[in-house]
Amino acid sequence: MKLNKKIILIALTFIFSASLSFSQNDGSGNTGLAFLKLGVGARSVAMGEAFSSVAEDATAYIYNPAMLNFSEKTNIYLSHNVGLFDQKNTFIGAKVNMNKLNLGFGLLRSGVDDIEVRLTPGAAIDKFDSQNLSLGLSGSYEVYKNLSFGVTAKFLYEKIFTDEATGFGLDLGTSYRQNNLTFGFVVANIGSMNELNKVSTKIPTLVRFGGSYKKNMDKFSFVIAADGFKVLDGGKFHLHSGIEGGYKDLLFVRAGYQTNYDNKGFSAGIGFKYMGITLDYALVPYYDTFGTGNTISLGYIF
Repeated sequence: MKLNKKIILIALTFIFSASLSFSQNDGSGNTGLAFLKLGVGARSVAMGEAFSSVAEDATAYIYNPAMLNFSEKTNIYLSHNVGLFDQKNTFIGAKVNMNKLNLGFGLLRSGVDDIEVRLTPGAAIDKFDSQNLSLGLSGSYEVYKNLSFGVTAKFLYEKIFTDEATGFGLDLGTSYRQNNLTFGFVVANIGSMNELNKVSTKIPTLVRFGGSYKKNMDKFSFVIAADGFKVLDGGKFHLHSGIEGGYKDLLFVRAGYQTNYDNKGFSAGIGFKYMGITLDYALVPYYDTFGTGNTISLGYIF
């Protein structure tokens, strides 16, 4: 009975994970570890995750490690998201400025707690958690004036019921800035996992590339950004776009749009900045009956 129960639990979890992956992004039939395809940070989520050429803070660990070089600021960052099927994503990151060489740290935990299991219609017979983790370091170096190259190396972990697996991933990115224009290109999640119950989960290798334009005008500022995004194994091509307007470097409003997703498109958010402290919120209204995604972030720049 225990063996049958374990098999059923694992099967249900894989089905659940595939459904979650499809709802967040495509390529779910070919890859796992769906959390590696998700964006982090309320600012980026509100701007449609068009961030490969915008992420100058600790979120460069997720979007483009080469962008660590395009800000002289050091910062720490905390973000929490509740999305589909009560999936919770928490990101803790930091960026350290060291002139031409800049370093970043990231910890991303994603999971769904208290998943109910039923062998027959009726009351649940048990509960379990689905857990995923990405932990690693990023580095960026200015190879030529305004041109940077970045690398992120990350340890990966997943747990389903009592089964665990570990792996390793690598992100490679480059960025170039000329006046108010910035361009970025990233290949992310190059790597592999150990076996999880005799089967290895395939990592969702993906590409991000795009550009952004930033302009400051007296009391106002604005950022316009667009990214191409594709999971290489079975994913559709998506266009991510976003805009941000700021007033006195204090109040910010944001909006974004993503194409070719079955259950999401628009996003919006608001942000505040005061004496180096940033507080941001993002809202993603999902289609049909999938509910709403909410992200809140807190950062400190010094």
